Amino acid sequence: MNPARSVVAAMTAYTLELRDAEVKLNQNESPYDFPATLKDTVLDRVKKRAWNIYPDFESQMLREAIASAYGFVAENILVGNGSNELLAAAIGTVVGSRTPVIIARPTFTLYEKLVTIAGGTVIPVDFDPSTGILPLDEILARAEEHDDAVIMICSPNNPTGGILPDGGLERLLATGRVVLFDRAYGDFAEDELPPLDDRLITFSTFSKAWGLAGLRIGWMASTASTCREVRKVKLPYSLNVISETIAAVALEQRGLRDGNVARTLVERERLSASMREMDGIEVFPSRANFVAFRLERDAKEIFEALHDEGILIRDVSSYPRMHNCLRVTVGTREQNDQFVMALRNALRKVTA
Repeated sequence: MNPARSVVAAMTAYTLELRDAEVKLNQNESPYDFPATLKDTVLDRVKKRAWNIYPDFESQMLREAIASAYGFVAENILVGNGSNELLAAAIGTVVGSRTPVIIARPTFTLYEKLVTIAGGTVIPVDFDPSTGILPLDEILARAEEHDDAVIMICSPNNPTGGILPDGGLERLLATGRVVLFDRAYGDFAEDELPPLDDRLITFSTFSKAWGLAGLRIGWMASTASTCREVRKVKLPYSLNVISETIAAVALEQRGLRDGNVARTLVERERLSASMREMDGIEVFPSRANFVAFRLERDAKEIFEALHDEGILIRDVSSYPRMHNCLRVTVGTREQNDQFVMALRNALRKVTA
């Protein structure tokens, strides 16, 4: 007998095919590791803490550090084991049985899974990913049809790289609906955190621009009253003392993030320009740390040909409206050059 609820039994798990490759550009990670000197600083601080004692129940030190860095107070911040944990907690807070949740697709597939687990009803708004702009007017039209709707938006959007048009977030909030705003890639769009609102929950991460994906540190911002509600759902003690300390150290070194972002933006434009020179490729506009593109040839053949040359990227061709599409993370200059050369070879090989 399958003990799972029927809605869970009908789902597929969120998975990632594990492959080895010389150049790994498939998970939107930063190519720039945290500096060794700062790692030593973290270890020195952690060694002074008792490891037999649970971490601070409220992660007060880290919440205060984030709040200070972004102009909030600690009551506006929750931290978690990656922003995915906070997304799950927030969805569990605002989504109930048959709550309509408007999601622009293609986007991060975990959103639909979390909504389904919470009992909500996904209202998909499919859009053309090649435009570089998320379908604001269509989302607003769906919101008008559902008084109790929740809007889930990712800008810059994964896996397309597109963003909301100017003033888009304000127009979403003007509907009176709850808005869950995932800005995991916002640093690469050089955006600003939006003002606080009871109906707006903003999710951020240390995994991308800060280069700390291995530590799994996420945070969310909202009003104190909304944070109190989400805290009721969030698991306790979800950050360990090492993650808390390294995030605090990172915030003391804002120039590290700024440097990572600046290098990534230069490489993103250089990479996109090189790809646009190739025949048979449509490169999507991107404001993130990755570039999605559509091929005239079979995407899976190109994906495998790239892997044969030691380059691992992401096959996103199964996403809605992403037929024959792949996504490559912006790497270092050397990694990007290797990818461009391998892509040219793969196109010649598959064409031949």
